[in-house]
Amino acid sequence: MAICKKCRAQKRGWPRSCARCRSESDRTDAAETAAEIAVEAGLLGWIWRGVMGVVRLVLRGLN
Repeated sequence: MAICKKCRAQKRGWPRSCARCRSESDRTDAAETAAEIAVEAGLLGWIWRGVMGVVRLVLRGLN
């Protein structure tokens, strides 16, 4: 077994980072990338409009 250079934990294979370091960095990188894409695409605005459209339909149906 090899030792991780970042956290000094034991890891399985040579080219990979250890599970502890990989899981922390992968989650933050994925969340950051998803947030950037959502902001750039205006996705949050579209989601809000869709939710409000559904709420309006439900309110109209109840009246």
